[in-house]
Amino acid sequence: MNCIIIEDEPAAQSVLEHNISMCPGLRCCGIFPNAFAAQEYLDNHPADLIFLDINLPEMSGVSFLRSLVHPPLVIFTTAYSEYAIEGFDLEIVDFLLKPFSFERFSKAVNKAKERFASLGQATLPNRLSVKSGSRIYQISTDDILFVEACGDYVSIHLPDKKLVVHGTLKSWEEKLRGKTFLKVHRTNLVNLQKISHVEGNIVHVGAHKLPLSESYKPDLIAQMFK
Repeated sequence: MNCIIIEDEPAAQSVLEHNISMCPGLRCCGIFPNAFAAQEYLDNHPADLIFLDINLPEMSGVSFLRSLVHPPLVIFTTAYSEYAIEGFDLEIVDFLLKPFSFERFSKAVNKAKERFASLGQATLPNRLSVKSGSRIYQISTDDILFVEACGDYVSIHLPDKKLVVHGTLKSWEEKLRGKTFLKVHRTNLVNLQKISHVEGNIVHVGAHKLPLSESYKPDLIAQMFK
């Protein structure tokens, strides 16, 4: 699971980062001191889990969570127990009261893993219906090579055809969350299982050569070596 930390205290950041590194299947993709920096990251990088401090500068963790249209899983971290009830009203995974032990942290992470697995099974079927032109196609997500942004449309590249459908790349990141897809460029979302090789800043998918941005390269390499 890819996760991020939103926390303004350096000491608390270090504790969370260390604890995450000790949990198999959990990967810290970024640490942000405020909600605005985190939002800029989330606009381009989907996350599965957020460790979210409530008392943040300029915008509280609660307000930030309420502002998200499709929030990922969230574990609140705070020194103030009075926020617990409000947190669970927002359907967070867990509430860690500082200072917390690694055992308590691990318990929260295991709850997040269970919910993540159940969400994937319940909401992400292998087949999708898409409308392209006057036709409605049933496609398997396993067959998708990559998805390419084209203004207000996306091109879905399949082994035998290309479907142009109305939508954004971000909306397709949401549709394919939990599947084997990763953003490699601001215009491309690629099926990791369809990559033949990576050479420099080029991702080879069959006969297609896709650009690889430096900002996305570490995530791609990490996923390929899992």
